[in-house]
Amino acid sequence: MPADSLASVVGALQGVLSKDVSNAVAQERSLLSERRRVFHRLHRQRRRRRGAAHAAAQESPPTFLVLGFVTNPRTPKTREWIRQTVLVPAAEVGAPALIRFVVGKRGLSPRDVQQLDEERRRVGKDDFAVVDASDFNEAGGIYSCIDKLFAWFRHAPVAYPGASFYAKADDDSFVDVARLASFLRPAAGLPRVYGGYLQYDSFVTEEWRHCGWSAGQVGAAHARRHGCPKERRVYGPFPFVVGALTVMGGDLGGWFASSPHVAGLVEKGRATQGRPQHWDCGYSDVTLGYALGSANLSLSLLSVSDAMRDATYGAMDASRFVVSHHLRSQQMFEREAARAKAQPAWSPLLGECEAWPAVRAEAGGASAELQAAMRTFECCQQWKLCRLGPAAK
Repeated sequence: MPADSLASVVGALQGVLSKDVSNAVAQERSLLSERRRVFHRLHRQRRRRRGAAHAAAQESPPTFLVLGFVTNPRTPKTREWIRQTVLVPAAEVGAPALIRFVVGKRGLSPRDVQQLDEERRRVGKDDFAVVDASDFNEAGGIYSCIDKLFAWFRHAPVAYPGASFYAKADDDSFVDVARLASFLRPAAGLPRVYGGYLQYDSFVTEEWRHCGWSAGQVGAAHARRHGCPKERRVYGPFPFVVGALTVMGGDLGGWFASSPHVAGLVEKGRATQGRPQHWDCGYSDVTLGYALGSANLSLSLLSVSDAMRDATYGAMDASRFVVSHHLRSQQMFEREAARAKAQPAWSPLLGECEAWPAVRAEAGGASAELQAAMRTFECCQQWKLCRLGPAAK
Protein backbone atom coordinates (compact mmCIF):
# COMPACT_ATOMS: atom_id res chain seq x y z
CA MET A 1 0.00 0.00 0.00
CA PRO A 2 1.37 3.42 -0.90
CA ALA A 3 2.59 5.44 2.02
CA ASP A 4 0.11 8.22 1.49
CA SER A 5 -2.79 5.74 1.50
CA LEU A 6 -1.53 4.14 4.69
CA ALA A 7 -1.24 7.53 6.34
CA SER A 8 -4.80 8.29 5.27
CA VAL A 9 -6.11 5.06 6.80
CA VAL A 10 -4.20 5.66 10.04
CA GLY A 11 -5.54 9.17 10.22
CA ALA A 12 -9.09 7.95 9.71
CA LEU A 13 -8.67 5.31 12.43
CA GLN A 14 -7.26 7.90 14.81
CA GLY A 15 -10.21 10.14 14.15
CA VAL A 16 -12.68 7.34 14.88
CA LEU A 17 -10.82 6.31 18.04
CA SER A 18 -10.60 9.89 19.24
CA LYS A 19 -14.31 10.34 18.70
CA ASP A 20 -15.09 7.05 20.51
CA VAL A 21 -12.85 7.99 23.41
CA SER A 22 -14.45 11.42 23.60
CA ASN A 23 -17.90 9.86 23.59
CA ALA A 24 -16.90 7.36 26.25
CA VAL A 25 -15.45 10.11 28.44
CA ALA A 26 -18.56 12.19 27.99
CA GLN A 27 -20.79 9.25 28.91
CA GLU A 28 -18.69 8.51 31.99
CA ARG A 29 -18.88 12.14 33.05
CA SER A 30 -22.64 12.07 32.56
CA LEU A 31 -22.94 8.90 34.67
CA LEU A 32 -20.77 10.40 37.40
CA SER A 33 -22.84 13.55 37.37
CA GLU A 34 -26.05 11.53 37.62
CA ARG A 35 -24.60 9.48 40.47
CA ARG A 36 -23.69 12.68 42.31
CA ARG A 37 -27.24 14.01 41.83
CA VAL A 38 -28.74 10.74 43.11
CA PHE A 39 -26.32 10.66 46.06
CA HIS A 40 -27.12 14.25 47.08
CA ARG A 41 -30.85 13.65 46.65
CA LEU A 42 -30.74 10.56 48.86
CA HIS A 43 -28.57 12.38 51.37
CA ARG A 44 -31.08 15.24 51.55
CA GLN A 45 -33.92 12.74 51.96
CA ARG A 46 -32.09 10.98 54.79
CA ARG A 47 -31.42 14.29 56.51
CA ARG A 48 -35.09 15.23 56.21
CA ARG A 49 -36.17 11.85 57.60
CA ARG A 50 -33.71 12.15 60.48
CA GLY A 51 -34.90 15.66 61.16
CA ALA A 52 -38.51 14.55 61.14
CA ALA A 53 -37.73 11.61 63.42
CA HIS A 54 -35.81 13.90 65.80
CA ALA A 55 -38.66 16.40 65.83
CA ALA A 56 -41.16 13.62 66.49
CA ALA A 57 -38.98 12.32 69.32
CA GLN A 58 -38.75 15.81 70.77
CA GLU A 59 -42.51 16.25 70.56
CA SER A 60 -43.40 12.81 71.92
CA PRO A 61 -43.73 12.78 75.72
CA PRO A 62 -41.47 10.34 77.58
CA THR A 63 -42.99 7.17 78.97
CA PHE A 64 -45.04 8.11 82.01
CA LEU A 65 -44.50 4.90 83.96
CA VAL A 66 -41.75 2.26 83.86
CA LEU A 67 -42.79 -0.88 85.73
CA GLY A 68 -40.57 -3.87 86.52
CA PHE A 69 -41.87 -7.24 87.75
CA VAL A 70 -39.10 -8.86 89.79
CA THR A 71 -38.98 -12.49 88.67
CA ASN A 72 -36.50 -15.33 88.05
CA PRO A 73 -35.78 -17.57 85.05
CA ARG A 74 -37.48 -20.56 86.64
CA THR A 75 -41.02 -19.14 86.74
CA PRO A 76 -42.03 -18.90 83.06
CA LYS A 77 -45.65 -19.86 83.80
CA THR A 78 -46.03 -16.93 86.18
CA ARG A 79 -44.71 -14.55 83.52
CA GLU A 80 -47.20 -15.94 81.04
CA TRP A 81 -50.04 -15.27 83.48
CA ILE A 82 -48.79 -11.69 83.84
CA ARG A 83 -48.42 -11.24 80.08
CA GLN A 84 -52.00 -12.34 79.49
CA THR A 85 -53.65 -10.46 82.36
CA VAL A 86 -51.40 -7.37 82.62
CA LEU A 87 -49.28 -6.73 79.51
CA VAL A 88 -51.86 -7.57 76.84
CA PRO A 89 -54.65 -5.42 78.34
CA ALA A 90 -52.20 -2.55 78.90
CA ALA A 91 -51.15 -2.67 75.24
CA GLU A 92 -54.75 -2.89 74.03
CA VAL A 93 -55.69 0.39 75.71
CA GLY A 94 -52.39 2.12 74.96
CA ALA A 95 -51.35 2.55 78.59
CA PRO A 96 -48.43 5.03 78.83
CA ALA A 97 -46.15 2.46 80.41
CA LEU A 98 -43.10 0.36 79.68
CA ILE A 99 -43.19 -3.04 81.39
CA ARG A 100 -40.24 -5.37 81.95
CA PHE A 101 -39.53 -8.63 83.76
CA VAL A 102 -36.48 -8.11 85.96
CA VAL A 103 -33.89 -10.90 86.20
CA GLY A 104 -30.32 -10.84 87.48
CA LYS A 105 -27.34 -11.67 85.32
CA ARG A 106 -25.22 -13.04 88.18
CA GLY A 107 -25.39 -16.72 89.01
CA LEU A 108 -27.47 -17.81 86.02
CA SER A 109 -26.89 -21.42 85.08
CA PRO A 110 -26.53 -22.42 81.41
CA ARG A 111 -30.03 -23.89 81.68
CA ASP A 112 -31.36 -20.56 83.01
CA VAL A 113 -29.85 -18.71 80.06
CA GLN A 114 -31.30 -21.25 77.65
CA GLN A 115 -34.70 -20.95 79.33
CA LEU A 116 -34.73 -17.17 78.88
CA ASP A 117 -33.65 -17.41 75.24
CA GLU A 118 -36.36 -19.98 74.49
CA GLU A 119 -38.94 -17.79 76.20
CA ARG A 120 -37.93 -14.74 74.16
CA ARG A 121 -38.30 -16.74 70.94
CA ARG A 122 -41.66 -18.14 72.01
CA VAL A 123 -43.03 -14.74 73.01
CA GLY A 124 -41.58 -13.07 69.92
CA LYS A 125 -40.04 -10.14 71.77
CA ASP A 126 -37.62 -9.33 74.57
CA ASP A 127 -39.60 -8.01 77.53
CA PHE A 128 -36.83 -8.72 80.05
CA ALA A 129 -34.54 -6.31 81.86
CA VAL A 130 -31.35 -8.16 82.81
CA VAL A 131 -29.83 -6.20 85.69
CA ASP A 132 -26.52 -6.42 87.53
CA ALA A 133 -27.76 -8.59 90.39
CA SER A 134 -27.68 -12.16 91.62
CA ASP A 135 -30.45 -14.56 90.68
CA PHE A 136 -31.91 -17.88 91.69
CA ASN A 137 -28.95 -20.13 90.97
CA GLU A 138 -26.74 -18.21 93.40
CA ALA A 139 -27.12 -19.57 96.96
CA GLY A 140 -30.66 -20.71 96.21
CA GLY A 141 -31.84 -17.17 95.59
CA ILE A 142 -31.72 -15.98 99.22
CA TYR A 143 -30.07 -12.74 98.06
CA SER A 144 -31.70 -12.42 94.68
CA CYS A 145 -34.88 -10.46 95.34
CA ILE A 146 -33.18 -7.78 97.47
CA ASP A 147 -30.30 -7.59 94.99
CA LYS A 148 -32.71 -7.24 92.05
CA LEU A 149 -34.88 -4.70 93.88
CA PHE A 150 -31.95 -2.34 94.39
CA ALA A 151 -30.48 -3.09 90.96
CA TRP A 152 -33.80 -2.40 89.20
CA PHE A 153 -34.20 1.05 90.72
CA ARG A 154 -30.58 1.84 89.83
CA HIS A 155 -30.96 0.43 86.30
CA ALA A 156 -34.36 1.70 85.18
CA PRO A 157 -33.75 5.50 85.28
CA VAL A 158 -30.57 5.01 83.23
CA ALA A 159 -31.95 2.47 80.75
CA TYR A 160 -35.34 4.20 80.35
CA PRO A 161 -34.77 7.90 81.13
CA GLY A 162 -37.43 10.56 81.32
CA ALA A 163 -40.28 8.67 83.00
CA SER A 164 -42.45 10.41 85.58
CA PHE A 165 -42.49 7.29 87.76
CA TYR A 166 -40.43 4.13 88.18
CA ALA A 167 -42.13 1.22 89.88
CA LYS A 168 -41.50 -2.35 90.98
CA ALA A 169 -43.98 -5.14 91.61
CA ASP A 170 -43.51 -8.70 92.81
CA ASP A 171 -44.33 -11.33 90.23
CA ASP A 172 -47.24 -12.52 92.35
CA SER A 173 -48.95 -9.14 91.85
CA PHE A 174 -51.67 -8.28 89.36
CA VAL A 175 -51.31 -4.65 88.26
CA ASP A 176 -54.00 -2.73 86.39
CA VAL A 177 -51.39 -0.72 84.49
CA ALA A 178 -53.69 1.74 82.70
CA ARG A 179 -55.54 2.54 85.91
CA LEU A 180 -52.26 2.79 87.84
CA ALA A 181 -50.93 5.36 85.36
CA SER A 182 -54.12 7.41 85.64
CA PHE A 183 -54.07 6.98 89.41
CA LEU A 184 -50.56 8.42 89.71
CA ARG A 185 -51.23 11.49 87.53
CA PRO A 186 -52.21 13.80 90.42
CA ALA A 187 -48.92 12.97 92.17
CA ALA A 188 -46.73 13.72 89.15
CA GLY A 189 -45.95 17.22 90.43
CA LEU A 190 -44.79 16.11 93.88
CA PRO A 191 -41.04 16.16 94.55
CA ARG A 192 -39.18 12.88 95.17
CA VAL A 193 -42.15 10.53 95.58
CA TYR A 194 -41.71 7.26 97.46
CA GLY A 195 -45.02 5.46 97.52
CA GLY A 196 -47.00 2.29 98.09
CA TYR A 197 -48.72 0.56 100.99
CA LEU A 198 -47.08 2.09 104.05
CA GLN A 199 -45.80 0.24 107.08
CA TYR A 200 -43.14 1.13 109.66
CA ASP A 201 -40.08 -0.59 111.10
CA SER A 202 -36.59 -0.27 112.56
CA PHE A 203 -33.39 -1.91 111.35
CA VAL A 204 -30.47 -3.65 113.06
CA THR A 205 -27.80 -2.33 110.71
CA GLU A 206 -25.00 -4.78 111.54
CA GLU A 207 -27.27 -7.80 111.12
CA TRP A 208 -29.35 -6.69 108.10
CA ARG A 209 -32.61 -7.52 109.84
CA HIS A 210 -35.59 -5.62 111.10
CA CYS A 211 -36.97 -5.09 114.57
CA GLY A 212 -39.98 -3.13 115.75
CA TRP A 213 -42.46 -3.54 112.89
CA SER A 214 -45.85 -1.85 113.09
CA ALA A 215 -48.71 -0.85 110.81
CA GLY A 216 -48.72 2.67 112.30
CA GLN A 217 -46.33 5.33 113.56
CA VAL A 218 -47.30 5.07 117.23
CA GLY A 219 -46.83 1.32 117.23
CA ALA A 220 -43.47 1.66 115.47
CA ALA A 221 -42.19 4.16 118.03
CA HIS A 222 -43.25 1.83 120.85
CA ALA A 223 -41.74 -1.23 119.14
CA ARG A 224 -38.45 0.60 118.61
CA ARG A 225 -38.18 1.25 122.34
CA HIS A 226 -39.29 -2.18 123.50
CA GLY A 227 -38.68 -4.60 120.62
CA CYS A 228 -35.21 -3.78 119.36
CA PRO A 229 -31.95 -4.95 120.96
CA LYS A 230 -30.34 -2.33 123.19
CA GLU A 231 -26.83 -3.65 122.61
CA ARG A 232 -26.99 -3.38 118.81
CA ARG A 233 -26.81 -0.42 116.46
CA VAL A 234 -30.41 0.20 115.43
CA TYR A 235 -31.79 2.73 112.95
CA GLY A 236 -35.40 3.77 113.11
CA PRO A 237 -38.24 3.93 113.16
CA PHE A 238 -38.82 4.76 109.49
CA PRO A 239 -41.53 4.13 106.86
CA PHE A 240 -41.29 1.55 104.11
CA VAL A 241 -43.69 0.18 101.49
CA VAL A 242 -44.58 -3.48 101.01
CA GLY A 243 -43.50 -5.53 98.01
CA ALA A 244 -46.84 -5.56 96.19
CA LEU A 245 -45.94 -2.23 94.56
CA THR A 246 -43.13 0.26 95.14
CA VAL A 247 -43.19 3.60 93.31
CA MET A 248 -40.47 6.23 92.96
CA GLY A 249 -40.88 9.58 91.25
CA GLY A 250 -38.61 10.20 88.29
CA ASP A 251 -36.43 12.64 90.23
CA LEU A 252 -36.02 10.24 93.15
CA GLY A 253 -35.23 7.44 90.70
CA GLY A 254 -32.51 9.56 89.11
CA TRP A 255 -31.02 10.30 92.53
CA PHE A 256 -31.20 6.63 93.53
CA ALA A 257 -29.42 5.50 90.34
CA SER A 258 -26.44 7.80 90.91
CA SER A 259 -26.31 8.00 94.71
CA PRO A 260 -22.99 7.09 96.41
CA HIS A 261 -25.04 6.40 99.55
CA VAL A 262 -27.07 3.73 97.77
CA ALA A 263 -24.03 2.32 95.96
CA GLY A 264 -22.18 1.98 99.26
CA LEU A 265 -25.12 0.25 100.90
CA VAL A 266 -25.39 -2.23 98.01
CA GLU A 267 -21.66 -2.92 98.18
CA LYS A 268 -21.87 -3.61 101.92
CA GLY A 269 -24.93 -5.78 101.48
CA ARG A 270 -23.35 -7.89 98.76
CA ALA A 271 -20.24 -8.31 100.88
CA THR A 272 -22.36 -10.11 103.51
CA GLN A 273 -23.48 -12.82 101.08
CA GLY A 274 -22.26 -16.13 102.45
CA ARG A 275 -22.17 -14.92 106.06
CA PRO A 276 -24.64 -16.01 108.76
CA GLN A 277 -25.98 -12.44 109.02
CA HIS A 278 -26.57 -11.05 105.55
CA TRP A 279 -29.01 -9.05 103.50
CA ASP A 280 -31.73 -11.29 102.11
CA CYS A 281 -35.16 -11.37 100.56
CA GLY A 282 -37.03 -11.43 103.83
CA TYR A 283 -36.16 -7.82 104.56
CA SER A 284 -35.80 -6.40 101.06
CA ASP A 285 -38.61 -3.84 101.29
CA VAL A 286 -37.57 -2.81 104.79
CA THR A 287 -33.96 -2.42 103.60
CA LEU A 288 -35.09 -0.14 100.78
CA GLY A 289 -36.97 1.99 103.31
CA TYR A 290 -33.84 2.07 105.46
CA ALA A 291 -31.75 3.17 102.47
CA LEU A 292 -34.07 6.10 101.78
CA GLY A 293 -34.64 6.97 105.42
CA SER A 294 -30.93 7.12 106.20
CA ALA A 295 -30.07 9.21 103.12
CA ASN A 296 -30.76 12.63 104.68
CA LEU A 297 -33.15 13.40 101.85
CA SER A 298 -36.54 15.10 101.92
CA LEU A 299 -39.26 12.97 100.32
CA SER A 300 -42.95 12.99 99.50
CA LEU A 301 -44.15 9.80 101.19
CA LEU A 302 -47.17 8.70 99.18
CA SER A 303 -49.67 6.38 100.84
CA VAL A 304 -51.80 4.43 98.36
CA SER A 305 -53.14 2.02 100.96
CA ASP A 306 -56.77 2.47 99.93
CA ALA A 307 -56.13 1.24 96.37
CA MET A 308 -54.43 -2.10 97.00
CA ARG A 309 -55.56 -5.65 97.68
CA ASP A 310 -53.78 -8.69 99.12
CA ALA A 311 -54.94 -12.30 99.15
CA THR A 312 -53.23 -13.05 102.48
CA TYR A 313 -53.24 -9.72 104.38
CA GLY A 314 -56.75 -8.75 105.43
CA ALA A 315 -56.00 -5.06 105.93
CA MET A 316 -55.34 -4.68 102.19
CA ASP A 317 -58.86 -5.20 100.90
CA ALA A 318 -59.70 -2.21 98.70
CA SER A 319 -62.74 -2.69 96.47
CA ARG A 320 -61.40 -0.04 94.05
CA PHE A 321 -57.82 -0.97 93.38
CA VAL A 322 -54.79 -0.81 91.08
CA VAL A 323 -52.81 -3.75 92.52
CA SER A 324 -53.68 -7.17 93.94
CA HIS A 325 -50.91 -9.11 95.68
CA HIS A 326 -50.01 -12.69 96.66
CA LEU A 327 -51.65 -14.45 93.72
CA ARG A 328 -50.56 -18.07 93.38
CA SER A 329 -52.27 -19.40 90.25
CA GLN A 330 -53.49 -18.53 86.79
CA GLN A 331 -57.05 -18.63 88.11
CA MET A 332 -56.23 -16.02 90.76
CA PHE A 333 -54.64 -13.69 88.20
CA GLU A 334 -57.64 -14.09 85.88
CA ARG A 335 -60.04 -13.49 88.77
CA GLU A 336 -58.33 -10.25 89.77
CA ALA A 337 -58.12 -9.11 86.14
CA ALA A 338 -61.86 -9.69 85.75
CA ARG A 339 -62.52 -7.91 89.04
CA ALA A 340 -60.44 -4.93 87.88
CA LYS A 341 -62.24 -4.79 84.54
CA ALA A 342 -65.62 -4.88 86.29
CA GLN A 343 -64.81 -1.91 88.52
CA PRO A 344 -67.03 1.12 87.93
CA ALA A 345 -65.10 4.14 86.71
CA TRP A 346 -63.48 6.07 89.55
CA SER A 347 -61.12 9.02 89.85
CA PRO A 348 -58.04 9.41 92.02
CA LEU A 349 -57.97 12.00 94.78
CA LEU A 350 -54.73 13.42 96.17
CA GLY A 351 -55.26 14.82 99.63
CA GLU A 352 -53.34 17.68 101.15
CA CYS A 353 -49.73 16.74 101.85
CA GLU A 354 -48.91 17.22 105.52
CA ALA A 355 -45.51 18.08 106.99
CA TRP A 356 -44.32 15.04 108.92
CA PRO A 357 -44.29 16.63 112.42
CA ALA A 358 -47.78 18.03 111.84
CA VAL A 359 -49.59 14.89 110.62
CA ARG A 360 -53.00 15.12 112.23
CA ALA A 361 -54.39 11.60 112.31
CA GLU A 362 -53.21 8.03 111.90
CA ALA A 363 -54.51 4.71 113.20
CA GLY A 364 -52.77 3.70 116.40
CA GLY A 365 -52.92 6.59 118.82
CA ALA A 366 -54.45 9.82 120.03
CA SER A 367 -53.21 13.17 118.80
CA ALA A 368 -50.64 13.88 121.57
CA GLU A 369 -49.34 10.32 121.41
CA LEU A 370 -49.12 10.53 117.63
CA GLN A 371 -47.17 13.79 117.72
CA ALA A 372 -44.72 12.31 120.22
CA ALA A 373 -44.31 9.24 117.99
CA MET A 374 -43.70 11.36 114.89
CA ARG A 375 -40.79 13.08 116.62
CA THR A 376 -39.00 9.73 117.02
CA PHE A 377 -38.69 9.38 113.23
CA GLU A 378 -35.34 11.10 112.73
CA CYS A 379 -35.44 10.26 109.04
CA CYS A 380 -38.52 12.12 108.21
CA GLN A 381 -38.76 15.50 109.91
CA GLN A 382 -38.43 17.24 106.51
CA TRP A 383 -40.71 14.76 104.72
CA LYS A 384 -44.33 15.23 103.77
CA LEU A 385 -47.00 12.55 104.04
CA CYS A 386 -49.45 12.53 101.11
CA ARG A 387 -52.47 10.28 100.72
CA LEU A 388 -53.65 9.18 97.28
CA GLY A 389 -56.76 7.10 96.90
CA PRO A 390 -60.02 6.72 95.02
CA ALA A 391 -62.31 9.75 95.30
CA ALA A 392 -65.41 9.30 97.42
CA LYS A 393 -68.28 7.65 95.59
